Amino acid sequence: MWSNGKRAVSALTVLAFALLSRPSSAHVILGPEELVQVDGVELSVPGYSVPSFVLWDGDALPDLVVGEGGGTSPDGKVRIYPNVGGSTKPAFESYFYVQSAGSDLIVPGGG
Repeated sequence: MWSNGKRAVSALTVLAFALLSRPSSAHVILGPEELVQVDGVELSVPGYSVPSFVLWDGDALPDLVVGEGGGTSPDGKVRIYPNVGGSTKPAFESYFYVQSAGSDLIVPGGG
């Protein structure tokens, strides 16, 4: 059984790459759902996850950015998974946390 975090990351990943790889006037045609893998293992983010894509590292490939939080810790963090694949076949090997002033950026949990 997939966790909601895996399902959300998977669905948004497929949609985002479909949108990024097509002209804005084209219709989006989605294929079957695929789980995002990191080092050959399904991506799993603790707690509530919010995936997005940005051109993070200047290589013109969309990198995966995932907000993490709401699990065992009340504080949230932001993970960056650099795309080490291509624009049509993305691949992710590892992640790092966004930092501010030399420490992981912490987003305090709220109610």
